[in-house]
Amino acid sequence: MNTPMRIAAILPVMLLSACVSSGKFEAAVAEKDELQASLYNAQDEIARNQLQLKESEQEIARIQAEIKQKEQDLEQSRLNNAMAEDELTRNWAKIKKTEQELAQTKQQVDTAHRELADLEAKQHTMQQGFQDSMAQLAALKSIEAETQRRNEIYAEFIDRLKDMIDGGQLTVSIEQGRIVINLPNNILFESGSATLNSEGSKALSQLAAVLSQFNDRRFQVEGHTDNKSINTARFPSNWELSTARALSVVHLLTSKNVLPENISAAGYGEFRPRADNETEEGRQLNRRIEIIMQPNLDILSDELPKVAP
Repeated sequence: MNTPMRIAAILPVMLLSACVSSGKFEAAVAEKDELQASLYNAQDEIARNQLQLKESEQEIARIQAEIKQKEQDLEQSRLNNAMAEDELTRNWAKIKKTEQELAQTKQQVDTAHRELADLEAKQHTMQQGFQDSMAQLAALKSIEAETQRRNEIYAEFIDRLKDMIDGGQLTVSIEQGRIVINLPNNILFESGSATLNSEGSKALSQLAAVLSQFNDRRFQVEGHTDNKSINTARFPSNWELSTARALSVVHLLTSKNVLPENISAAGYGEFRPRADNETEEGRQLNRRIEIIMQPNLDILSDELPKVAP
């Protein structure tokens, strides 16, 4: 039985308290007070329970709100994760595309480097070719100048040696780019001899007066014979005879102011004939002294470009 019902049951008893003894009355009053105190306690308990219930309901509402907020936050996090995954997927796609573009760019750069190297090699080749061409042009100009100078000297020889040419003592020609002064042996030497005769000495003295004016030129005196062999103590063969004759001419020319350092001697015997040795006329042409004005070899060695093998 709850407290209100107990109170309702006690009230009739209290009305009959006048009919009972004072002891019972006091007992009833005491019970009433006790019940009244219990009622107050019950009401206080109810109030506390109601307050506690209200606080619990508020806590439940707060927790529900928090749960709802967390659910919303979780949903937002899911959305954010989905968006992040989409963004990551797009970024990976961009990275892949960028890697492909980088690979293509690297390939293009490598190709450009190879093309640049090829162009640089071609440029170097062209520059080398240009330099070689310029060197060749300079060499050709020098050779042209040398050729012009040679022709001028040739013309001067013709002019200054005209009397000797007209007298049949010598000829002047250009052969293989060289000026060749040809003196027949019968003008210079007796048969089988390397000693100059008076006519030969006179002719060579006149020639020396011209040659000595060209101190920047080198001359080679070449002795030649026909194919008639000789075999003496002094001249065992035509080699010795042709060489001795060339040396006799050199000695006379150097005694007439031709610089020794600019002249040399050589003997070729019968091995460089000008004509057929089967006839007397041919043999006479082959017996000769040739004075060769050497080309300026310094030009050829210094000016012509070196060709790579």
